[in-house]
Amino acid sequence: MIPAFDTHAHLQDEAFAADLEAVVRRMAEAKVGGAVVCGYDAASNVAALDLASRFPPLFPAVGYHPHEAKDVTPSLLAELESLASLPAVVAVGEIGLDFYRNHSPHDRQREVLDAQLAIALRLGKPVSVHSRAAEEEIFEHLAAYSRASSWRPGGRPIGVMHCFGGASEQARRYVDIGFLVSLACTLTYPRNHAARTIAEDLPLESLVVETDSPYLPPQDRRGARNEPANVCRAIESLAALRGISVGAAASATTVNALGLFGVNLPAEVALR
Repeated sequence: MIPAFDTHAHLQDEAFAADLEAVVRRMAEAKVGGAVVCGYDAASNVAALDLASRFPPLFPAVGYHPHEAKDVTPSLLAELESLASLPAVVAVGEIGLDFYRNHSPHDRQREVLDAQLAIALRLGKPVSVHSRAAEEEIFEHLAAYSRASSWRPGGRPIGVMHCFGGASEQARRYVDIGFLVSLACTLTYPRNHAARTIAEDLPLESLVVETDSPYLPPQDRRGARNEPANVCRAIESLAALRGISVGAAASATTVNALGLFGVNLPAEVALR
């Protein structure tokens, strides 16, 4: 069976400082073959690269979260582009809009998002997109990015909607412009009807899974720290909702993720 793949985690978070090696070991034990470690500010971007250099199953992404937009300067964007150009970096992210917390002005969030989308275009790398209470507003930005990328149906995905919180109809619009849709461990929450509908309705080839570690643990671990090994819970829920085997769900979502990020699993992982 192809190992599972966690498309979005923050293992550079202080929550993992004391036992990161054990967390990576539990990934292997759970048959999770890889995880993308997403940056969200200057320090976490550098930390993502450091972790990926130390642990082969980890792949770095770099970007500025919309919460940080008010503090992002031209020099920080230039530094980001330099980091994102490194061959090890698999995506520009976590980037996007957050009109729920409003830690940065909306106009500034839009400006920083567009600047980072432009970096991704110049480098030919996909994006990992955060959208909270902005699923309609962010579409115009991502549609323009899709047009500029010359993406065509059936081509390599140009990005992923991380832990998508919108409706199934909205998710389909993003699939139509070249994005995958990521389902988190919140898929296990009984009242998360929107995510469960997406899991049932969207084509399997448009779905990937994630943990958003250390956040959003599965239902049976609510209140605890999340970690990449738990991505298997999201896969189990996806399989049950679609009436397919867990192996088929794991295989499909991993193949989708590897195609998105343009990577292969380490040989010792892929052969387990």
